[in-house]
Amino acid sequence: MTDWGLFPDTVLQFKAETPLSLDLRYPINASALTRLQTLGFERAFGIVTASNPMGVVLTEEDNFARARTLNAEVERLHATRLYVDACSPDRSHCEASVAISLTLQALVAIADRFDQLAVFWFDGDVFWIEPVRSNYSRLRLPAIP
Repeated sequence: MTDWGLFPDTVLQFKAETPLSLDLRYPINASALTRLQTLGFERAFGIVTASNPMGVVLTEEDNFARARTLNAEVERLHATRLYVDACSPDRSHCEASVAISLTLQALVAIADRFDQLAVFWFDGDVFWIEPVRSNYSRLRLPAIP
């Protein structure tokens, strides 16, 4: 296990007409890259949540209110975006998130306003865990033990 705990084990569930599931424990294959492009993510993008700030588990109602605020902020940006659930592999825990085409700096700024430890960043080839309010180093995914 890495310093990042369970972050590297995340499964992303993109909420599209034809859903896309990406398990970050495995490399992204050509088919998944093509699907991301058809969803509008032709270059780098990130995934941010407003749930459970600083890793503190909030009530479902509080997380829903935070997600609603994040979604309103993201909509004002008029950037390519898609709602995503960031889940544990067994789907017992999911956090409402947004995939959005922004610069990494802009994405981190949003995550910082929502008190997040990190964001997921896709550089066009691989995913990374990018620290926001964490002292851990950025981590390329999949993490190799």
